[in-house]
Amino acid sequence: MNANSAALAKSLKKVSSGMKINSAADDASGYAISERMRVMVRSLDQADQNAQNGQSMMKVAEGAVSSTVDILKTMKEKAINAANDSNTDSDRAAIQKELDQSIDQIDDNALITYNGKTLVDGSKMAKGSATKTSMTNQSLHEDTNGATKLIDLQNRNGERLNIQTTDTLTISYVIQGRNYSVDIDIDKNTTLDSALIEASEPYTRNSPAAASAYSVYDSSKAQANSIYSSSYSQAGSTYASSVANASSTYNGVVQNTVSTMNSAYAAMSTNNSLYDSAYSVWHSQNPNASITDILNWAASPTGGSTYNANYNSASAVYASAVSAYSSTEASASAVMSSSISSAATVRNSAYSSASTVLSVALSTAASTLGEAVGELIPYKLSVDASDVVGKAASGDTVYTANREKAITITSGSAGTRFQISGITFSVKDSKGQVKKSVNAVLDDFNESVRAVNKSNDNAITLQVGTKANQSIRIGLTDMRTEALGLKASTGETISVATQKNANAAINVLDNALQKALDQQTDIGAVQARLEMTSANLVLSSQNVQASESTIRDADMAKEMTEYTKNNVLLQAAQSMLAQANQSSSSVLSLLQ
Repeated sequence: MNANSAALAKSLKKVSSGMKINSAADDASGYAISERMRVMVRSLDQADQNAQNGQSMMKVAEGAVSSTVDILKTMKEKAINAANDSNTDSDRAAIQKELDQSIDQIDDNALITYNGKTLVDGSKMAKGSATKTSMTNQSLHEDTNGATKLIDLQNRNGERLNIQTTDTLTISYVIQGRNYSVDIDIDKNTTLDSALIEASEPYTRNSPAAASAYSVYDSSKAQANSIYSSSYSQAGSTYASSVANASSTYNGVVQNTVSTMNSAYAAMSTNNSLYDSAYSVWHSQNPNASITDILNWAASPTGGSTYNANYNSASAVYASAVSAYSSTEASASAVMSSSISSAATVRNSAYSSASTVLSVALSTAASTLGEAVGELIPYKLSVDASDVVGKAASGDTVYTANREKAITITSGSAGTRFQISGITFSVKDSKGQVKKSVNAVLDDFNESVRAVNKSNDNAITLQVGTKANQSIRIGLTDMRTEALGLKASTGETISVATQKNANAAINVLDNALQKALDQQTDIGAVQARLEMTSANLVLSSQNVQASESTIRDADMAKEMTEYTKNNVLLQAAQSMLAQANQSSSSVLSLLQ
């Protein structure tokens, strides 16, 4: 009965718990494997919970950035409105108030929190170095560089932009919320480098630290122009002198043959005069001479035969002189043309060389100024066309998307303090009309590297696995208006007070919108990944549970049969014990 009772208790435990392994005693190895699987299931469930919490966090961040994107859309509409001269100054002032409130709201969005953690204020950025703003133009020809003259600029296909020396270039840029704009008169020697240096002067020249550097720059620029003018003038003078010498040599060579030809002609004329005089005398003596008499006279030695012989001789000499003149003149003319052509080649080569020297000198002066001014200079144009556009915060080299050469403008120093929020190029003709086809190419500078401050490793880590280091990391960038280039650290905001300022603000808002959209894309990508991770964790948990069930769960039909059997056996044992007890009672009764 004891054995059957123990067996029944074990069967009852299996039936009541639904598990065939309730302790290590039931199946030591199966129990250990099952317990490990239970730990895995609980770990997978917690990882799934982590992923769902991460999704919730990202939704909060995404909501803040989406709101910022909507605000930036509205701000661009307002900037386009302000750029229209149908508005008065008071109208633009009213628009400015709207923009200021929008900028303040963007800063509020950046302070959004989840479980007490601020997300998009720059405090959750990944580790990285400070970077410089890079703005790249891939619409200009691949060979364009800082020394390229504005009048020589070409589009990507090699077609000239046809910028004229009568045109005016306006360069506007925004740094720390303040707009700087300069109108530049284009001449035949104006390069991209020199134009940018001239445009940077309102930002840098008034600084005491830049005064000496600009003095050197002005001196170098003046000296370069003086050398160019001197070389240009000397080349022109040398050419004029060469032309005069060639003409003088030509005249000297030809003059002798002309004199000989004239003398031969004079001899013929003299002979004709003598012939006419002799004929007049003879005819006066023979007034009634017939034609036959005249012919006989002309054929007689004392008559015209002598004169005819002299005339033929003089004609032959004249013909020889004319031939000599023609030959000499053609040869001399060829020599003169060759001399003038050679002189023109030398002159043009000197012009080209002087122009190249000037461009290099101006570019070198601009580069030297940039190095001397350092942080004060707002930007520097890449001297050589390259497929490299800058350095990312990670230190990796950033290339153009298609790895083709392009020209890049970079901020003078790293960090948001020196970022170029936007730069605008506008070319107008002599009548003040905007040259749209030119601007479509020249003003196509897009932000290729965003300026960020140096950051420690504060990226968000989401533990979404059951093992150490099975995590997803995301760095959320700074969505405050200062980082977006809309506001200065002093509180000054981008201005739409004038048409020029409003026009420049359009590009600034385009760049800010691109920054916000990039962040929104990053967040959306992480959300999608977390969703897939969560689904995978749930599926893994279900599969592990199914495997654990195979090892540990009881076969209820089998266990119920076993339980019934043990129950019957227990009851039989109890009956037998009762009979045994009855028999012993009968034996004891005999002893009374």
